[in-house]
Amino acid sequence: MNVLFIFSRHSQDPRDSTLTKDLSEEFVKNGVNVYVMTMSESRDNKHTNMAMESGCNVLRVKTGNYFNCKTKIEKVKTILTLPEKFVNAAKKYLKDVKIDLIVTHTPFVSNKRIIRPLKDFFQCKAHLILWDIFPKNAFDLGIIQNKYIFKVFQNLEIKMYKSFDHIWCMSNGNVDYMRNNFPELSSVGIELLYNSSKIKPLPIISKSQIRQKFGYSDSDIIAIFGGNMGVPQALECIIYLADRAIQNNFVNAKFLFVGKGTQTDYLKDLANDMKLSNVKFIEQLPRDDYENITFMADIGIVSLDKRFTVPNFPSKTTDYFKLSLPILASLDNCAMNDYGDFLLNTVKAGRCSLSGDIDDLFEQYQILYLDAKLREELGYNGRKFYEKELGVDIAYKKIVNCYNEH
Repeated sequence: MNVLFIFSRHSQDPRDSTLTKDLSEEFVKNGVNVYVMTMSESRDNKHTNMAMESGCNVLRVKTGNYFNCKTKIEKVKTILTLPEKFVNAAKKYLKDVKIDLIVTHTPFVSNKRIIRPLKDFFQCKAHLILWDIFPKNAFDLGIIQNKYIFKVFQNLEIKMYKSFDHIWCMSNGNVDYMRNNFPELSSVGIELLYNSSKIKPLPIISKSQIRQKFGYSDSDIIAIFGGNMGVPQALECIIYLADRAIQNNFVNAKFLFVGKGTQTDYLKDLANDMKLSNVKFIEQLPRDDYENITFMADIGIVSLDKRFTVPNFPSKTTDYFKLSLPILASLDNCAMNDYGDFLLNTVKAGRCSLSGDIDDLFEQYQILYLDAKLREELGYNGRKFYEKELGVDIAYKKIVNCYNEH
């Protein structure tokens, strides 16, 4: 079996572990011939090339810059020119390979201008891993305001979905949303597939040493947020929570933000203006370092903008479960009924509050802050669910079984 994965990113560091990298390497582990097509941005100064990396044939296609662009125009130009570059590269470098299945993800590398030509060229099936629902998420946040433009993107979205034979959703809420809102997809399979990763043991490291390295004491109760810091995350709610902790004399309450995004400077300025001594920011870290610093924490933070009306299932959940962290989630109403129910009732691994309700968020935080035994119990439940349901081997079997059955 030959599978072509189309990913926006694919780390060359064999130590790195990401949702997509873990999945492709699980296919390799099971004897599948794996091809990965991904971007090589202009800033890398490398020509298009294909090489063997960790058992995968990785085709890195020279494109414009997409991540951390200085201007929106630069990013849009990359998105518009990417399909032709990907299709041409695949036809050149994989012309003698009989691809049986294409697997990709949202956003933007799932473009129908990539998928349809390659399906026709290879005469194969294609599966989509649905990570976000665009353009509705952008419309919710006011990023797209013109209704005509929204409708144009919506029509493109439907055509993109129809390019696939199967769509994998991260939650039951995602599955229901797709089935209820897209009657055009009656011939497309839509199923649940949790974000998965390689099942790893808990790190054998000294939490005290890591805490000392980053200026924390053993008595500190550290709440950590790791990942993109953009508008969708509404992290100002967590800054206000940190302020409320100080106001209530929670002297050991610490809040750590790891990562960066369009709102990073705004959040730093907000914390500085409020003179919050319990807030710290760290730029993005290598995967192993990120897991170590997360492991030393006591609470994992999930935060979503209250304006969302589409189901969201934050991928960082898998990391928190993996490291036995109880989760404190600030959620929009839609996510509360989906992700919140999953967290509270299916896994029993955290506490939730509606985004923007700082009073209730503080109440939920206070419960976790004051009760070490509860934190341990909720973290254990998350770890148990991770070991049972979130292994990448389960995702592999689901995808392959689906392919074989259809």
